[in-house]
Amino acid sequence: MSLLTTARCRICQGIYKLGSRMRPLRKQETEAGPGAIYRVGQLLRDRRLKKPMVILGAGQEQAADRLLQSLSESDIVFTQWDALSDPPTADDGENIRLSWLGEECDSFIVLGDGPVIDIAKLAAARCVRRGRTIMGMVGRNRIGRRRTPPVIAIPTAAGSGAEALAAAMVADGRGNRFLVQDPCLIPAVAVLDPALIEDVPRELAASRGMNGLCLAVEAFISNAGDDKSRRAAAQAVELFFQSLEPYWNSGAAAQDRENLLKASRLAGQAASRAGYGYARAISRAIQVVTGMQMGLASGLVLPAVLEKYGISAQERLAALAEQSGLKTEGTRAERAAALIDRIRGMAFRLGLPDGLENMSGIMAEEIADLAAAEANPQCACPMVWTAKKCMDVVLSL
Repeated sequence: MSLLTTARCRICQGIYKLGSRMRPLRKQETEAGPGAIYRVGQLLRDRRLKKPMVILGAGQEQAADRLLQSLSESDIVFTQWDALSDPPTADDGENIRLSWLGEECDSFIVLGDGPVIDIAKLAAARCVRRGRTIMGMVGRNRIGRRRTPPVIAIPTAAGSGAEALAAAMVADGRGNRFLVQDPCLIPAVAVLDPALIEDVPRELAASRGMNGLCLAVEAFISNAGDDKSRRAAAQAVELFFQSLEPYWNSGAAAQDRENLLKASRLAGQAASRAGYGYARAISRAIQVVTGMQMGLASGLVLPAVLEKYGISAQERLAALAEQSGLKTEGTRAERAAALIDRIRGMAFRLGLPDGLENMSGIMAEEIADLAAAEANPQCACPMVWTAKKCMDVVLSL
């Protein structure tokens, strides 16, 4: 890595960090606990919102019935939208925005997993950013200081952090995914009902949980983090360690489900302040190139990236091991190693892949190029990597 490239990345990261401190994140209200979904109607009445657009993800019939019951009991008039692609695309967001304007709605309620919540957030931003399409908002802070319509996010999966994240992924319909980052993308309300994630299939539970764990770990070790983001990240990591495996084993304990929903939200809050790093960038690139779920890739990539950082991340990894309650004794190197071993061991016990199959040199190069392009210069990682360094990680998997 040339000194010039490193200096360019660090200067940009410093500017981003200063800008984020000057533009405070939106404060979010939370409605959590058993039966929280039945309180959505009252949330709307308390906020004097009279006509929401309800966006429903596929396969959420029971949760949708509970939500619509809450709205009916509160005499809320609403417009329903459930015609989403899988995954939702920018075109979906544009169509949602046209319907929202035509129906003269005043807010959004979104029920679904991370991609569904993301497209609702982008549609809300598009409603006030009329001169720029959703694809035109790709990048950092391209929405502007406009007051977006309130979004009430009801996650049916625990891990993406979308319900609290100042960012959203968008697909273009051709297999490509792009990141939009802006403080206005944080939903106004997150409704965390543990009953909504009781019947998630085991593979999805593992994938989404590992995705959230990766988000939290990278937020903690980011150079852009502060005390608030690191407290949230450490708490998220502790909750993922505590409840992900029991949830994967049975899904029955309400406390484990509550813990994971809380961990997901905390991870999203931490990443909104501190960003993410090469592990998520490489995992997302693997998803684009190979089709592997991002969370499954994270189980492979995160331990490898943390080890590759070496001594540059050791102090923060040791602190995270201590603050998350994993290991409080031993040398800094021993505590950092314990954290990495815990992540790798959990990925193994969750049945996540232990390697990348049929990985050609051309595919590895494409993954590395995509990851470096996404992460540099904005991700304030412990080290600045070129595409070659990212490729070394991919080839080691």
